[in-house]
Amino acid sequence: MPERTVMLLEDGSTRSWANTRDRVDRLAGGLRRLGVAKGDRVGILALNSPHYLEASWAAVRLGAVLQTMNMRLSPTELAMQIADADPQLLLISPELEELAVDAAPDLEKISLSDQTGPGTTADLIASSSPITGLVSLAPDDTLAIFYTSGTTGAPKGVMITHQNVLANSAFLLPVIGYGPDDVTLHVAPMFHVSDFCASFAQLLAGGQHAFLPRFAPDAVPAAVERYRATNMILIPAMINALVGHPAVSKHDLSSWRLLFYGGAPIPEDLLHRCFDQLPCGLAQGYGQTEATHTVCVLTEDDHRRALEAPHLLRSCGQPLVGVEARVADEGGTVLPTGEIGEVIVRSPNVMKGYWNQPQATAEAVRDGWLQTGDLGGFDDYGYLTLVDRKKDMIVSGGENVYSAEVENALAGHPDVLEAAAIAVPDTTMGERVHAVVVLSKGATASEEDLRGHCRASIAGFKLPRSFEFIDELPKTAAGKVRKAELRAPHWSGSGRNIG
Repeated sequence: MPERTVMLLEDGSTRSWANTRDRVDRLAGGLRRLGVAKGDRVGILALNSPHYLEASWAAVRLGAVLQTMNMRLSPTELAMQIADADPQLLLISPELEELAVDAAPDLEKISLSDQTGPGTTADLIASSSPITGLVSLAPDDTLAIFYTSGTTGAPKGVMITHQNVLANSAFLLPVIGYGPDDVTLHVAPMFHVSDFCASFAQLLAGGQHAFLPRFAPDAVPAAVERYRATNMILIPAMINALVGHPAVSKHDLSSWRLLFYGGAPIPEDLLHRCFDQLPCGLAQGYGQTEATHTVCVLTEDDHRRALEAPHLLRSCGQPLVGVEARVADEGGTVLPTGEIGEVIVRSPNVMKGYWNQPQATAEAVRDGWLQTGDLGGFDDYGYLTLVDRKKDMIVSGGENVYSAEVENALAGHPDVLEAAAIAVPDTTMGERVHAVVVLSKGATASEEDLRGHCRASIAGFKLPRSFEFIDELPKTAAGKVRKAELRAPHWSGSGRNIG
């Protein structure tokens, strides 16, 4: 086992378990030398790479808390998260140094690099003694913090524990079937909870890891052939870009066994194109960060059955063994099969809570049940179908965008009197951000003016892709915007409940 390969590197070399264990122990020792102790936060802002995985494992080895950061965020948004979690230092890809400096000019930064020199992980590994012995950890100790926006637009740090990750892996492994001969190709961003959890599941399975720094439809088939990859995680927007690309037919993809996707349902026509062009099976995961990634899975068998029973594609599958999922009304009463209510979840993979936000934690987890904010219902066979979200979240290309974040950014423009952000259909991204704007009297701001203004305060994927200018927003008697009324013309005929 110690000499088995665990890392497949871009230059064609490999790293064994023994070598990787030594590097991780030395990196943990180096971090400890820099003052990182058990419970301290260690921020990571990086592209996909072996360094990301080593850094994650080193933080866990030390008993520190890994704070993953979305490299697509603006410096202002990253600064908010850094101020909230207060990490000891920041591990960064060299390519993201400018972003890191803009977000945290005074925070110590260590470059994730094989190039030796001061301020690099290579230097820490070369100059540090390996950590020895075991750090005393409790199941409920926090392993990582993932930030997810709230309805007010303020960031909330989801605390995922060691028990959460182990439970999620144990529940997921029998479904996705990772094994010691599997090669996981890290294509989806490793800062996402989905890839993070998949990497730990593969760790428990004893499999191998290969990496693409970023998704590119021409790079994925080449990487599958090169590394003999057997599985990966993609979001539907990535899948849509991949199938039909000329590179798919130019490479040997025979090793590819499973494509696990999430973030949005997959259209039926895209499923058929996957089966026609890709050699792998498909599985869909539904969940959220607060549930350590996975609640339900639509399995490979379900996808094959969906070719004859397409209604299955409207569901997100059945709850994992070990996960209790119910549908409840506003008072918490469990509803019978076929009725629509809020999906609530109880499981060892439900988060510890939100970092430094006890009130938000109490609202999200009640009597051990996570209130997901998603509306749906179960059929007679235990398949869950989602129909809407209680919160006005927009899922664009697998990224969660809360309308309040966009509205707050728009409201900062002097020409904007009122604004509402809603989800509208998009053939590529599933949903896109659409802004409905009321301008102040006499104002003449254009779409590009408003988009440029927003770009200074929110990430690019949150920017409105389309605009609509109206004289007045429809509102209830209590003054709340009727977003269902705004969405209705865009979703007419889709079959989606937009109420």
